[in-house]
Amino acid sequence: MDKHQQKMPFPAAALRWCNRNILLPVTVCFIIGISTARLHPLPEYAAGIAFALLFLATLIFSRRRQQLALFLSLPLFFLAGYLHLLQQLALPKTGGQLAALIHEQTQVTLVGTLASMIEKSAVQTEQGEEIISRFELEVEEVLLRHRWQSVRGRVRLTMQGRADGLRPGMSLMILAKARPAGSFNTPGSFDYQGHLAAKGIYVSGWVGGREDMLVLNDQTKSGLHRLRSLPEQVRQEAGLFIRQHLSPEVAGVYQALLIGSQAAISPQIQEQFKATGTTHILSISGLHISLLALMVSALLNKLLRRSHWLLLHTHIPTLALLGTLPLLLLYSLIAGMNTPVLRSLIMAAALLGAVILRRRHDMLHLLAAAALLVLILHPLALFTASFQLSFSAVAALVLFLPQIMPPTTTDGSKRVVYLRSALLASIAATVGTLPLVLLHFHRFSIVGPLTNLLLEPLLCFWALPWGLAAIPYIFVKPQVAVLLLKIGSVGIWAGLHGTAIASALPWVSIWTISPTVAEILFYGLLLLLWSLKFRKMALAGAALLTLHFTWGIWFPAQSGTSKVAVLDVGQGSSVFLQLPDGSRILVDGGSGSKESGLNIGEQVIAPYLWSQRIWRLDQAVISHPHNDHFSGMDFILAHFRPRLLWINGDAHREGKYQQILDQAAQQGMQVLIPERGRRLAQGKDFALTVVGMTGLPVRSEEVNDAALVLRYQHGRRAFLLPGDIGKQSEDILLRQGAELKADVLLAGHHGSRTSTGPDFLAAVQPKLIVVSAGRGSRQQYFPAPANRALWQEKKIPVQITREQGTVSCVTDGETLKCKSVK
Repeated sequence: MDKHQQKMPFPAAALRWCNRNILLPVTVCFIIGISTARLHPLPEYAAGIAFALLFLATLIFSRRRQQLALFLSLPLFFLAGYLHLLQQLALPKTGGQLAALIHEQTQVTLVGTLASMIEKSAVQTEQGEEIISRFELEVEEVLLRHRWQSVRGRVRLTMQGRADGLRPGMSLMILAKARPAGSFNTPGSFDYQGHLAAKGIYVSGWVGGREDMLVLNDQTKSGLHRLRSLPEQVRQEAGLFIRQHLSPEVAGVYQALLIGSQAAISPQIQEQFKATGTTHILSISGLHISLLALMVSALLNKLLRRSHWLLLHTHIPTLALLGTLPLLLLYSLIAGMNTPVLRSLIMAAALLGAVILRRRHDMLHLLAAAALLVLILHPLALFTASFQLSFSAVAALVLFLPQIMPPTTTDGSKRVVYLRSALLASIAATVGTLPLVLLHFHRFSIVGPLTNLLLEPLLCFWALPWGLAAIPYIFVKPQVAVLLLKIGSVGIWAGLHGTAIASALPWVSIWTISPTVAEILFYGLLLLLWSLKFRKMALAGAALLTLHFTWGIWFPAQSGTSKVAVLDVGQGSSVFLQLPDGSRILVDGGSGSKESGLNIGEQVIAPYLWSQRIWRLDQAVISHPHNDHFSGMDFILAHFRPRLLWINGDAHREGKYQQILDQAAQQGMQVLIPERGRRLAQGKDFALTVVGMTGLPVRSEEVNDAALVLRYQHGRRAFLLPGDIGKQSEDILLRQGAELKADVLLAGHHGSRTSTGPDFLAAVQPKLIVVSAGRGSRQQYFPAPANRALWQEKKIPVQITREQGTVSCVTDGETLKCKSVK
């Protein structure tokens, strides 16, 4: 029989393997179908016709040639995934959906049910600390353009101040500014729009204050409706109780562990966890729930084995599993039962069943079944970091399970064996998720496996059980709940001190560029080779992969072409230039966006640079000291370390501008003020030149009018970056005879009516105008209507980052190609 199998042709062997492991190829095909629909969506009817024909062919061959039917069923699941995502993407546009009515920021009155707990977070502003409340509303009616309409859909609302007196399940009428949910359309940055879409939310909004919310009579709500709201009410009450009885630091971490809310964790503590590679512990993930499940099942196993009757009449592991699952379900309900929690519950239940029932050889099939079920429920979850990281971590644990859990006949003590297995499990999860961590977060912690080994027992095996035990007592015996929470908080205090010490160590974490899809797939192949004992081949491949990944550090790309990208940073400005000789220059890096805790350098500009495989910058420019042009430069200078920082020398000091200059000096950078005509970079046929405003007689008190004006020319093509100068400075440049002609013009002052006068426009003669402007109500007036009318009259194409996203232009000095993200 074995010889016959060895001689079996490859197609027959492949079909035989698929028949025995059907869940794996089915899930893979379903995932590929979803991914293809995201990248290349076709009309739904075309995919539907293909699905129907293939389904008919499968039915015909299923009776005569079963192997061929199996082969045809795999493309069938590909098309099923493809169609499933197309339907999900079309959902916001269908009739009756709130998203189908909201196309731009609009003042609306919403009537609906408070569908989530209210999350409060403290935001530091120039005026002091402000409280921001966030919640979700299940909308039933909307007053739009003086007409009430019945609608469906959920909206994510943000409100300044506290939403006291509100609880999930209440019927509310809310006056809000609603708009389509959006994010910065800059490659590499966090896809907040996709994050909300995975939760079925396509509209977000702003509420002015508690006075804009009215509680309606909700006596008509059914008992089932009230029962559905109960978990969120428990979450909110538990969160409020924790905040009232524990210190803010401990309360924030406890809320993350117990109810899945990280809103109360301070940025400093979040950074501690990020630097030490333990931030996943703050999220309710598959690994998190699995640790709790294994702990509870082990405890139940030990207790149940004390009964001789149970040993004789039942299967103890199965009984322990049945006793563990209700606790996991209760925990998931309290944690919100959103997509990540649901995914984690399915994964934990499947994997826990495989371990306790001694079916380890089925673990990959169970993992595939869990992934398939989650994607059937929420196909957009495939593109979220939490989905990818959880499944890759568990897949790595399954792949390396023989090494993690050695035979019981070991020479060491049980404690040594446990510590060894725990450390290997932490390393396996870290190694398995490494490329995806770099893709989404652009950093990894060198001490991650060790800090996870130390922190998980403190938080998951100590603080978490005490906290879970405290939740029921919150509603019956508050004094007992306080006692239990304070006992559990000992573990959190120890964990916070440990991460604080570890995060202060030098080189504790490393920031990197984003890996490509090919590198991620190759990395996965190397892990597979290692698990199959092809160790030398895997090591050789790892060396080649490392060299390819770090190549840009040692040999910056010299393509002979220039790239100029105007990034979507909201209401601000940031332009990246990559020159033919490989030089990399960032002109401005700021935003006036008011999102909570937003550092535009860390969350938008740096991810863009990493996605473009940029490790270092050669130079940076701050055109003038206004927040919307420099607010993210502190992070950029710290992590991309340019040699030179050019400024305009204005004595004005706004926000953290002086801190940025001091930081540059401490890092050993040269901070220089260029004179007019200074070439910041030049080569055989390209040059970046300062054409103003230093050295010119600017007499305006406006800080904008003294901004640096830069012109980049490569061969016959040119770009003009005038900062925020107004018409007065434009007239000075015209009188001085400055070289202004350019193919691409970045509209001055975000397209304001005070800039880009007719004479200046005639001198520049642009073939394309790019406007860097944000999405807020005030920013909707950028560019000014008068400017848009003039540009339309001149038939000059216009790209606005608010609408088209990041705009990138590439030229070889002769041809010029510009495209936007959208």
